[in-house]
Amino acid sequence: MTTFGDMVKQFGGVPVGGNDFAGWFDTDVWFVDGDNGSDSNSGSKPTSAFATIQKAIDSSSTQDTIYISAKAPDADASEPGTYEEDLTISYAKHGLRLIGVSPNGGKGIPFFGPKIKNAAAVALLTVNASGVYISGLQFNCTRNSGTYGIRLQGVAGYATLAGSVGATITNCYFKNCSATYGGISVYGGYATTIGHCTFGPGTDCLGINLDCNTVPNNCHTIEFCNFKSNNGASVALHMSLENSKDVNVNHCNFDQATKFITVVDGCTGMISNCTFNDGSTAVTATNAGKIEIPTACDEVGIAGCWGGDGTAVDADGA
Repeated sequence: MTTFGDMVKQFGGVPVGGNDFAGWFDTDVWFVDGDNGSDSNSGSKPTSAFATIQKAIDSSSTQDTIYISAKAPDADASEPGTYEEDLTISYAKHGLRLIGVSPNGGKGIPFFGPKIKNAAAVALLTVNASGVYISGLQFNCTRNSGTYGIRLQGVAGYATLAGSVGATITNCYFKNCSATYGGISVYGGYATTIGHCTFGPGTDCLGINLDCNTVPNNCHTIEFCNFKSNNGASVALHMSLENSKDVNVNHCNFDQATKFITVVDGCTGMISNCTFNDGSTAVTATNAGKIEIPTACDEVGIAGCWGGDGTAVDADGA
């Protein structure tokens, strides 16, 4: 039988023995197992794992690593069981790493990785810290008629809410995202990297929302992500870049949507090497296009992008 410890070995290629990882960065490693763990355990070994993710976050310090095991599927279900928690990474936990471990060792798009649904809060995971790394988790955003998946918020009281600077979110799956909140919403901070993530399905399904009411909000990179339709039907909007500065969207795939990407005047950056599937209809990047760029906004470039009809995306600046 494959144990949680075996899966972590496969994921990291390093020995598992409590905090044997600590020598890398002089930090600690924690383990969460919702099926077999207990919050009265030490959390320092797979065999003495915590039962909840928030307990591991609360026990952690700067630059620690938390490995989270996928729960066994519920009866008559094919998906992993759910961690039903309201998660917050506080400002003092900068550099914290949350890594989901699925039965295949955490490799690939983690639809069988640990699944999270919030209990009551407006976001499944609120990040107030800088340099946080999140990988191999799936977020089900259906609670309370739609909630944030990950909300990079910073810290109230800081003029720039810059606590969430430099987050990396990779190999995560977001489903049932709402048009109001988004699977990932950046409210404060900058230099976020979002890569190799999948978003959908859901009728509204706003995958990424760069909410720029708070500054700075710049230098975000979104790459190698897949934005799904709602089982073949168009969703409302996949991505809102608002007026982010120096944002780069590259090598992403967008399926059927009323709008693929929207920006407002003042946004700067580049959309490159992406595909936008609107069936046999050509896709335009204009003030009335499905890549909606206002006429007054001449600082967002489009290059190397293609529509589902096989033609290059038209970006005429109109």
